[in-house]
Amino acid sequence: FTEPVFFQQNNTFAARGRLDAIPLTMQDNLTRANYDVKIIDGAIVLSDLDVAMNAGDREKLIDLAEEKKMEAEITMTEIMGDQVFNTAVGANDIDSIPRLISETPTADSDIGGIDSSASAQTYWRNQVYATAVTAFGTAQAGINAMDTLLNLCTFGKQGPTIIITTKAIFTLYQLALTANVRYSKLEDGDAGFKNLLYATLPLMFDDNCPTGDLFMIDTNGIRLKILAQGNMKSTSFEHSHTQLVESMLMYVFCNLTMGSRRTQGK
Repeated sequence: FTEPVFFQQNNTFAARGRLDAIPLTMQDNLTRANYDVKIIDGAIVLSDLDVAMNAGDREKLIDLAEEKKMEAEITMTEIMGDQVFNTAVGANDIDSIPRLISETPTADSDIGGIDSSASAQTYWRNQVYATAVTAFGTAQAGINAMDTLLNLCTFGKQGPTIIITTKAIFTLYQLALTANVRYSKLEDGDAGFKNLLYATLPLMFDDNCPTGDLFMIDTNGIRLKILAQGNMKSTSFEHSHTQLVESMLMYVFCNLTMGSRRTQGK
């Protein structure tokens, strides 16, 4: 997977007089971040005995194959959730949010193939507010931390579009709002995530979010990419040559990718 990265301005644009010449300088302001395609997969195995015991029409209690497939889909989504917030990313894991929106972005040398530790690649560093908030509601410390991070992540019209944190921090923010609490649903999708609003941004919690963390995410600059021929695909059931079982495989070819890092914050 690749993502375009616009790392500097086109320097031919400027304020000029009506007869001033416009320079026709070729620009090289675009690079690309590259991400490996990762695989998340699993197997569904049915024994011939179980299939035989669930045969028939009125006699059968469940459609065993369909239930097993549903079980696999639920497991796959749980694994995907774990992967998205994985804090110990291995060679086979997807590039998680804590990896892409790092606590020490100046130390990263391999995010998207761009070395953010280099002085020339300061554009490839996410924003960080690392001062511990020990009492969220005291002197508006929690709100001040969120304000500071949002301002760091905002560049003109570019900036975070959603905020994800833990249940504990979500509750602290809810308490800080007192009578101003508002609930809404995201416009896209049917997930129906419970969320509050902060500076017009939906703020929600995720069970997988690391303890003590809050992420301000620019969804225009980070996305889950999936290959069309590996989008929650399932093979057909095949019978084993050595056991009384049949099996199928389920898989997805994907990764989290990022094109704009400076508009993301932790």
